Amino acid sequence: MVNLPTKMAVVPNPLNDLATFDKNLLLPLAKLLFFAPAILLIIYVALNEVVRLRARIRNLPGPWGYPLFGSILSLRGTATSDEYRIWAERYGDVFQVQLGNTTAVIVNSIAAARALFITQREATNSRPVFYVLHKKVQQDKPIMSIGTSPWNESCKRRRKVAATALNKTSTESYYPILDLESRAFIADILSSCGGGKETVHVLDLARKFALNLSLTLAYGTRVEDVKDLHQDLMISEILYIEGEITKFRNPTSNYSNYIPLLRPIYTIAGWFGLQKGSHMADIGKRRYAYHRALQEKLRKDIAAGTDRPCIQGNVLKDPESKGLTENELLSVGLSMLAGADTTKRSIMWAIVLLAHRRDIQDKAYQAIKEADPRLLQSPNVAHTRVPYIEAFTKEVGRYFVVQRLALPKATYSEVQWNGATIPPNTLVFLNAWACTRDPSAFSDPNIFAPERWMSGEQTANHHQFAFGIGGRMCVASHVATKALYAAFFHLIAHFEVFPAEDTSNPIVADPIEGLLTRENPIAGPKARTVRFVPRNADVTREMIFSGDF
Repeated sequence: MVNLPTKMAVVPNPLNDLATFDKNLLLPLAKLLFFAPAILLIIYVALNEVVRLRARIRNLPGPWGYPLFGSILSLRGTATSDEYRIWAERYGDVFQVQLGNTTAVIVNSIAAARALFITQREATNSRPVFYVLHKKVQQDKPIMSIGTSPWNESCKRRRKVAATALNKTSTESYYPILDLESRAFIADILSSCGGGKETVHVLDLARKFALNLSLTLAYGTRVEDVKDLHQDLMISEILYIEGEITKFRNPTSNYSNYIPLLRPIYTIAGWFGLQKGSHMADIGKRRYAYHRALQEKLRKDIAAGTDRPCIQGNVLKDPESKGLTENELLSVGLSMLAGADTTKRSIMWAIVLLAHRRDIQDKAYQAIKEADPRLLQSPNVAHTRVPYIEAFTKEVGRYFVVQRLALPKATYSEVQWNGATIPPNTLVFLNAWACTRDPSAFSDPNIFAPERWMSGEQTANHHQFAFGIGGRMCVASHVATKALYAAFFHLIAHFEVFPAEDTSNPIVADPIEGLLTRENPIAGPKARTVRFVPRNADVTREMIFSGDF
């Protein structure tokens, strides 16, 4: 009998060894994969903080902000321009903030604006290059609007040609266009107001006026007989693309301009279809496409002798424009359409204000009547000068100042301020909102008072800031002011404006509480509806059709 061993020999099992090996290997590997990104992020944040803090300007006060984000987190949910005005009480008229890795200088008073943008205008003449607008939308192409171009020889040429086409003398040649578009604006109001019984949505009215004005002034073409702007393919395309461009130009909401870490994250998100990586470039291409089409149409009209007087036509016919490249010529057209958005919002704010200020309406109407009663029925008013209507137009620009942070500047060379040296290529914001609230220049600045522009002191010494200040002030300021004047003139002469049921609270006419989006530095009202009551519909119809369309 064979005695069997009480214990069986253990046979090696490769599978068990592999399982043990996998467990011993995968556990630290998993820890590494979990902790390595966190460690790398900590190292990146630490190194980035060194870079961010070294970018601060010595002897210039301002908040330090948070790692990676700087002051961006403190500005979220605020009316940025008003928040900067409040910070100026602590840090002074000129201070620095850090938006992510970018150091920005904020100018908050009229005295400081003059010291930096007038006295040192050559040193503050440039524009910054932004990652979103210039790198992603425009793809580093040389075609960009004059207002967003860095200061160089090309920008000088374009500004010179555009300024000639838009100076005070040239503006007079555009008066027929301003009269035409202001009459068309009144015709649209009359057809939609239902004799004063219907609530009117003012956004599309203001949008059509601003778009027509820009297209007619820039290219000599306009929207004809279009009731719904979104039904016309070309117009719908322009509205959509220009709206997207406005978003991409917004210097406060495009965080990848300031936080480099976001750029690869957005790129990776695009690979996985979580974000449309090609959207921005597509917007840029589509924008150039319709500008080229408009310019080619204008060239054909000029050759055929059927062109309407317009700015781009004047540029094409100007001998000096022969020195401009095709891209530079397109840039002039881009610049004109870029202004439509601010015109639209100025019109909307003025209408909302008039609806809640019957006293202003009565004064304005009486001023026209006293200047010349015949003007109440005249189809052509752009050439006139009724002081109260001019003052009203200026006060709309001051009180609501749509471009509350004026188009950002960049220093071209060193700039001096109270012992601080601001280096070249530094981002600089003119806080136009704070300047229009500067009590050293404007008494009771939070009160809407057109009369302030009718006194010799105000008119002679004070600036409106709606179009910026200094060497890069908007070259279209004269024609834009006259266009608004003509529109307001006809509006007040032919209609009384009342709040609609959903805009009856006067707070909607407040330039802060009435904001549609608080963080957007291009300010638009949330109120969109009013009632227009014709003063005399028959007289208005006669006025509309007595002019040429």
